[in-house]
Amino acid sequence: MRGKSKEASATGGARARFILLASILTLAAMIASTLSVHLLTLLQLRGVGLAAAVGLGALVGPSQVGARVAELLIGRNRHHPIWTMLASVSLLAAGIWLLLASHAFIALALILYGAGNGIHTIARGALPLVLFDPQQYAVLMGKLATPSLIIQAAAPSIGALLLGIGGGYLVLTTLALAATVNVALCACLVVAVRS
Repeated sequence: MRGKSKEASATGGARARFILLASILTLAAMIASTLSVHLLTLLQLRGVGLAAAVGLGALVGPSQVGARVAELLIGRNRHHPIWTMLASVSLLAAGIWLLLASHAFIALALILYGAGNGIHTIARGALPLVLFDPQQYAVLMGKLATPSLIIQAAAPSIGALLLGIGGGYLVLTTLALAATVNVALCACLVVAVRS
């Protein structure tokens, strides 16, 4: 009887971790897809000229690469990938909130966002390998990718609709709130992993 109870508890724990991780990946995909399509428009609506917006937008790519290199160097210490995921969603949230709150720190906001987006790709691949059965990795990644791909396809259109309704402020506020929810979900996943 106890064996069945432990098995059910383990299955329930794995299901909870899967739902949390799928939600985190889906929200991150929504944020990244929306910003990648609408970033120049959002910057211009914040009063940034087109040439400056293109220059600022170009900060995202090097920030992604720089963060991946930093994670590679830090990763040699063999920390759990949950910490990479938590850092990723926290950087994304900090970058978007800063982009929303301040005209003076747009460059820093985009660097933080780019860094979070960069290490997210590492966490997205490494964390499922640690949390679940490695032999089921390919099937699991397909299941995790499905909601992310659907929201990635829909997010730019939803972003355009929000732009039409409430302008750049509404889009950035929505993304900032989504990023904050993602940090909370990741904190729940940290608790689930530790227990």
